[in-house]
Amino acid sequence: MNDPVPEMIDIVSPTGAYEDTASREQVHADGQWHQVFHCLIIRPEAPARVVLQLRHQQARAFPGLLDLSAAGHLLAGESPLDGIRELEEEVGIQVDQDLLVPLGVRLLADDAGEGTNRELAHVFFLSDDRPLDQFNPDPDEVMGLAETSASGLLALLADDVEHLDAHQYVPGGEIEPITVVKSDLVKPIGGYWTVLLVMAERFANGQRPVAI
Repeated sequence: MNDPVPEMIDIVSPTGAYEDTASREQVHADGQWHQVFHCLIIRPEAPARVVLQLRHQQARAFPGLLDLSAAGHLLAGESPLDGIRELEEEVGIQVDQDLLVPLGVRLLADDAGEGTNRELAHVFFLSDDRPLDQFNPDPDEVMGLAETSASGLLALLADDVEHLDAHQYVPGGEIEPITVVKSDLVKPIGGYWTVLLVMAERFANGQRPVAI
């Protein structure tokens, strides 16, 4: 049996300048800076509500936790907007690049996920009002989707509440109510969740600019 072809990604400087190309495994083993695509789906009307993905139990990082709507590594030679493929691969929707709202780049570093992680995250919002059961998440990538309020998530992150009401959709099932606790979320890094959710509220209220 042939070994799987390694996933190749670009090594960059903290300012985004290209330096080299290596396998994903090597980049994480060496703690090299690389680029990722992050997208948070926001319902178009205030108060802000967001769609999160439930990461697969076999995911290499943060298995079984709630994360942004779509997130993934940019492959070698890809531009930030090329990461839009993650929306189709993970949550099963096709959207035009012009619908993405750029928030800028956030430097994220942690050792809690896939080895030593040093990322330049290119962050986007997508305004979308389709019901959860009209997404088509890939069961090999994502176990389900959840929708909840941005303000509720902010209260949860601030420890102002112990749990939060949400709705969840599992492929092949129905939209059902669930309860979310702080430990259900991918671990916050450097206030990233908080800034993103504050921006989500601004965006839903028609306030600009939005940036991370």
